[in-house]
Amino acid sequence: MRFTQVSRVSNGFDGRSRRSANPLRTICILSIIGLLIFGGLYVTLSRTASRVTHREERIVTTAPRVSVLSARRAPNTLSVVTRTGKVSRAFANFVSDLPTQSCAVVDWMGTRLGSFNSAKALTPASATKLVTAAVALEILKPEFTYVTRVHGALDATGSVADLFFVGGGDPLLVRNEYVASEKYPTTSGTSLEKLADSLVAAGLKRVAGSIVGVDSRYDDKRFVDIWPQDFRYTEAGPLGALLVDDGVIIGLSTKPDDPAIAAATELQNLLNARGVLFGALPRRDVMPIGTPEMVSIQSAPLTSVIQEMMVNSDNNTAELLLKEIGFASSGIGSTAAGLSAVRAQLGKWKLDKGVQLFDGSGLASDARISCDVFMSLLNTFATTMPGLMATAGETGTIRDTFDGTSVAGRLRGKTGTLNGVKALVGYLPVANSGPVTFSLLINRTGIDNQGSYRPIWYSLGEVLNRASASPSMEQLTP
Repeated sequence: MRFTQVSRVSNGFDGRSRRSANPLRTICILSIIGLLIFGGLYVTLSRTASRVTHREERIVTTAPRVSVLSARRAPNTLSVVTRTGKVSRAFANFVSDLPTQSCAVVDWMGTRLGSFNSAKALTPASATKLVTAAVALEILKPEFTYVTRVHGALDATGSVADLFFVGGGDPLLVRNEYVASEKYPTTSGTSLEKLADSLVAAGLKRVAGSIVGVDSRYDDKRFVDIWPQDFRYTEAGPLGALLVDDGVIIGLSTKPDDPAIAAATELQNLLNARGVLFGALPRRDVMPIGTPEMVSIQSAPLTSVIQEMMVNSDNNTAELLLKEIGFASSGIGSTAAGLSAVRAQLGKWKLDKGVQLFDGSGLASDARISCDVFMSLLNTFATTMPGLMATAGETGTIRDTFDGTSVAGRLRGKTGTLNGVKALVGYLPVANSGPVTFSLLINRTGIDNQGSYRPIWYSLGEVLNRASASPSMEQLTP
């Protein structure tokens, strides 16, 4: 009974407490727990959101479905690879038959497409003139002109005691009659007739004494020491700062030893024909200080002088240009001073390795230049030089070459020829692209015979002609 009563009393008490107090406690506890849960979720979500970039701001990359070398992806790359590959393969076949003592290089669109013994220094012959031209453009500048002057104290009667004909180094002073007789006619010549006409227009009627040739601007060395004897008077020289008609006097079979006297004689002949009287024969001398200038005549710009030298491979022009380079660099108009300036400039261009030069024309067979040097100069002067070179099948030393070939009328080049030496360097223009640049030097006995070098030149022309504007990027674009 006690047990039952106790149980009953106990049950009764507990039942009353839970019915009256438990609901409020439960609500409070649940509220607190809910706040803690929601607070925790809020903090967690806030921290997560600060670390996550919104989906719409992310860049999603996918693996390309088109090959990197597909025409749809790289038409320009394919165009270049296809076009240059044709040239490279043809060049590889071309050089397989070249003599050991040769070098050959082809560049296009900034890429070397073929090279054979490119660093080998060989005898370049008249291709040397490319070096002379490049250094002249750098030191003298394209706008440079030569000036030839005539001085004399003209009195009221139109008479002078002596007429001083002062050479300024112009290699292209010519009479019209002489130009008509040349194998490769002088281009951009400085007209001696115009100088004579200007003297008559100034009132000259009589020279009591002589026309005096003055050539003190340069030294009096008439030839380069290393030249063979049979080159003198024929291939070049005699040299001087006053040179008319390459030292020829029209009507004489041989050149006088002194080009200044020959020049004075040519001017006197023209003035005689215009009615001017003379009291004595021409001579060479210095001009007294203070003698007034009567007239002067300017040459064409340097670029035109260089063009004449390159197209016609004019040796006198090259040698006088070298002396002028020396005069501009050191005040000494000599071959030695010119060569010193050329070597210094090549050194600045980092092109002096293996180069040996003895003149400006390339007549010296001991000269050595590599195809690499020529290529560097051709590429550096690619804007200017093509227009200064002969055109295959049309002008200068290649006017009778490449007839009927694919490069006739297009190829621009500078040739070189000596016994056992043949050279050709230059450009082949390509539509919608820069030109193909090339150099080829061959040193081998008998190579200067047409039957030996022309097949090689023509094969090179076919290699160069593989360079074309197609397939273009547009043609390869889907």
